[in-house]
Amino acid sequence: MRRNLQILFLVAMLSPIIAPAQYFSAEADVERLLKADSAALHLTIDNYNFLWNNEFFSPIVEGYTLIGYNLQPALEYHFTPNIKAKAGVRLTKYSGLDKFTDCLPVYTVTWHTDKLAVTMGTIEGASFHRLSEPIMFRERQLTNNYENGMQIVYNTSRLFTDVWVDWQDFIFHGDNKKEQIYGGVSVGWKALATDALEVELPASFTIFHRGGQIDTDTTPMRLFYYVSGGARLTRRTSGFVSGIGASSQVIGYKDNSPTPESLYHSGWGWLSDISLMHGKSSLTVGYWLADGFIAQQGNPMYMCQSYDGATDQKHRSMLTAELNLAKEITNYFTAALTAVGYYDLKNSAFDYTYAFTFVLKPDFVLWRQK
Repeated sequence: MRRNLQILFLVAMLSPIIAPAQYFSAEADVERLLKADSAALHLTIDNYNFLWNNEFFSPIVEGYTLIGYNLQPALEYHFTPNIKAKAGVRLTKYSGLDKFTDCLPVYTVTWHTDKLAVTMGTIEGASFHRLSEPIMFRERQLTNNYENGMQIVYNTSRLFTDVWVDWQDFIFHGDNKKEQIYGGVSVGWKALATDALEVELPASFTIFHRGGQIDTDTTPMRLFYYVSGGARLTRRTSGFVSGIGASSQVIGYKDNSPTPESLYHSGWGWLSDISLMHGKSSLTVGYWLADGFIAQQGNPMYMCQSYDGATDQKHRSMLTAELNLAKEITNYFTAALTAVGYYDLKNSAFDYTYAFTFVLKPDFVLWRQK
């Protein structure tokens, strides 16, 4: 077993030689959000086709496979250089099912400048928030990135700020269910930004709330807080390896419900990693240490309790390795191959994920007033 792990590590270290990378590009989505036009009608398409296989054997989470696509075609009209509205539909379809799993309306109104955007309606979600994997599972970008509410985004060459409220479940008077809300603030400040070296200080504060006063559901209110902060250093180099990165982040969790029902009422996690980059591709090796950590929308492999509550492991110590091979075919189409390994040091258990993804995001001008 030890020799197999050594071989795996050697292969991972050599893998960047055949590589290309971050294919869930939040930066590109910010550019599109702030893009200015006037008296013009656009057709935008957000499309992810995916095969995502999670070979999980841990008692914390069972393995499963996702294969299918999500598609969001929309018409976007730019009334002025600062005001635009978008209307469309969000479709999710899994291979092997005859019907769409989701068929949801999309409608957004945005007022923006070249740095600031205020959006109401369907907002930018999932990977756009730039939260770490223990807080926001990247798989949600494929399966559940449909968010509605309000969002304020501020972006410059040195500062990114995302403030949002995702109203996940709305209730009327007398409904027998709770309202459910997820929101927060995500900030990334580049304390140093030169051609050769970049130091970024990311931080976030998020809230998950399930409650309400006008419903008839008698289950207790739930309220969870998450706070994170850390540093990320990137050294750009010339040659085959185009960059070397290192990051470290501490995450705190608190169940602040009036009558907490979680197994762990508070917890924390520490995530650190080092990366090698080649163009858009990357190889990352990381370490996760946690005590009583739970997150509703995070990667279940990082949790200290299973989603169903049947299994728990208060102290987690895990090594991770991730290889992203991504090729940008055009400026609106990317193909990506991903492999992630998780090694539980306490239980000597190995779990892994491999995935293949097509990302298609064209923006066509259908009509412009002359």
